[in-house]
Amino acid sequence: MTRRPTHSDPLVLATSAALVLVALTSPASGEDWNSLSPAQKYRGSVERVRPVLAPYRTELDLIEFTGGIPDHCVEAPGALEICRWRLSKQEKGWRPLARALGTGDRLNLVCALPMDETPRAEDSCGVHSQRSNRNSVHLDTYKGKGKPKSYGPPNYRKLRNQAQRLLAVSRTAFELSTLVGDAPNICRIKKTRSYCSWLTDNHTYGHGTLAMIAMTTEIDFSDKIRLTCMLPADGSPRAEGSCTAKSWHD
Repeated sequence: MTRRPTHSDPLVLATSAALVLVALTSPASGEDWNSLSPAQKYRGSVERVRPVLAPYRTELDLIEFTGGIPDHCVEAPGALEICRWRLSKQEKGWRPLARALGTGDRLNLVCALPMDETPRAEDSCGVHSQRSNRNSVHLDTYKGKGKPKSYGPPNYRKLRNQAQRLLAVSRTAFELSTLVGDAPNICRIKKTRSYCSWLTDNHTYGHGTLAMIAMTTEIDFSDKIRLTCMLPADGSPRAEGSCTAKSWHD
């Protein structure tokens, strides 16, 4: 159920076809953010900003940090709400987060917050660029500017398998939001299970990862990609094979 927040409310694209997706290890803080693999950014989006966000445990704390209310919140499994703040250089919280990531991009701050307004769990906030990671694809995968080129076996299969493995380790609504780099558009909470979906485009970090999963014979990054997942209503990890990623046309 999507709501409008108020003041009182609280891949996997490789840089080349030869790059193999590494395990989710924490990147060194001194490394250039744009040079990291999608797997490193997945973990680093939480770990690099942890010291910055540690003092801010509630939605009101985060509003004070960012200088504004979240622009989108959605009720999620496990008695949580996942909220997103869009931050640019004009917002108070942008500079310390951008410094932690080593980027000048506009950012999405995404946090999973208890519905009862108690302090959030550790590692329940992540930060991503408002930029599709499709740019991680090596330029020689294109015939020309904006024109996708089919991957021949085995390289296409390798890249797609890398993307699928990163989706597989994203087991909760917050982990999926970290993969996408944004809060869900909507979650429908039922008694024992829930359905959450994320609609991604070229301004969403995980768009490139999901495009690799959704495409079957070629990569077309002009499409929006919708990720839909069935998750246990209690917030426990989802079952294997419970997510689908498909092209979406308005």
